[in-house]
Amino acid sequence: MSIVRVLRPGVLVAVLVLATITQVPVGIQAEAPFQSSPTLFSGQATAVKGTVLGIPITLVDTGTVAPEGGSLEAHLLCYPGGPNCTVALPDLTNGALGLEVLNATVVAHGHESKAGASVADLTLNAPGQSLGATFIRARADAQCSNGQASVNADSEIAELVINGQATAVTGEVNQRVDLPAGGVVLINEQTAAANSDKGDVTVSALHITIPGLVPGTDTDLIIAQAHADIQCGQRLCPADKDFVTGGGWLPDPRRNFAVAGGIKNGGFWGHLLYIDHGTGMKVKGTGVTAYAVTGATTRHIEGTCEINGSPGTYQADVDDQGEPGIGRDAFALSLNRVPAAAGVLSGGNIQLHTCK
Repeated sequence: MSIVRVLRPGVLVAVLVLATITQVPVGIQAEAPFQSSPTLFSGQATAVKGTVLGIPITLVDTGTVAPEGGSLEAHLLCYPGGPNCTVALPDLTNGALGLEVLNATVVAHGHESKAGASVADLTLNAPGQSLGATFIRARADAQCSNGQASVNADSEIAELVINGQATAVTGEVNQRVDLPAGGVVLINEQTAAANSDKGDVTVSALHITIPGLVPGTDTDLIIAQAHADIQCGQRLCPADKDFVTGGGWLPDPRRNFAVAGGIKNGGFWGHLLYIDHGTGMKVKGTGVTAYAVTGATTRHIEGTCEINGSPGTYQADVDDQGEPGIGRDAFALSLNRVPAAAGVLSGGNIQLHTCK
């Protein structure tokens, strides 16, 4: 299923340079007594939201997960629409904003709420300003242990270029880059709190603000935002709650992907997006037909898809080897049961969500 909301877009350009993961320096924790009421959740992930030249835009937003928990996903192969993008969205920004492999997920159950969002090949142009990156990701996690809430968040940006200059991502929270004429780029923007049995965290991988040339034309845009919060209580773990989510890329040539799979309400759940920058091939999943636990850290997903606009099938295998995912997690994809890609991630993350 694909959820895309466009409120109307605006302007900017992006290109990236350095794979860097940034995290909350120290996880925030707070002690709390045991609670007899059910655990309550919240969480939301959004690939793009804000304004460009004063024009509102929201792309790939999960919405807010229910207080009792649940799983939500949203995805889009590319914006604006182009060859083999499957869904043609209007280009309300007139070419100012471009992205590929937009992905957002939330899974909240058991003792934790996890949200994540990612995009590839961002380009953003505003008057006198340009910005780009090849991959951007944000992840937020709120969880409980013995009635104690804790939160963590991280973001990742690869090959960030601002106004034609490669920009180093330091890894610090709320890194600030000042732009000419009063603009600001905040990298790994975070707010977090844990108080007794409650925890709350929000991370935005990029937050770009650029004053407009005339009133009403400001740009205020967030790329890859994840929010998770939790109120600790009794833990409920139905047997069918098992999910995997993730996104990233494999190298030489670069192949971007986003994947999600699981079992929800007795049925299969998830999506697949894949772009091979060597061949130009674009793949968009149209349904999940199988999901299997193949090991402690591995999952297998199958589904139907469109391959350059033609119907087909996909088979994906993922491996979550822990955090960070770079150089550890793995992704493999077959199309019509013919191997198409396999390897360890050069960027991104695979995340298992097991109810425990």
